[in-house]
Amino acid sequence: MNITTVKRWTKISLRTLHLLAVVGVGGGILFGLEKSLWFGYWWLALVSGSLIMLIDLISNPVWIVQVRGLTIVLKLILLVFVLLTPDWASFLFAVIIIISGIISHAPGSLRYYSIYHKKIILSDVDTKG
Repeated sequence: MNITTVKRWTKISLRTLHLLAVVGVGGGILFGLEKSLWFGYWWLALVSGSLIMLIDLISNPVWIVQVRGLTIVLKLILLVFVLLTPDWASFLFAVIIIISGIISHAPGSLRYYSIYHKKIILSDVDTKG
């Protein structure tokens, strides 16, 4: 198995764990459960998302200035506010999910647009998955 295949399956596995974690966090927040019941999912989401982000940064550092990378940074900031402002948690969580859905299904011309370079930046070294 080559390194590209390993990275791809690692990202697929991490994304699967991340989806499970987001569902756990979402259920806890949206149904008003005590934080202790869903906080383990919060950590799983944080760790799995951070590892996906690290793989993307290592594979293609320009990722951080593309709309897809900047969107992740925005979502992380909103997640901090989810914990800091419990009264807004449901609304903020919904905004995060909406942003995720839009960006993950947006055309490449938007996702790969670099705010820094002011153009679409594509790379052969991106890790798919």
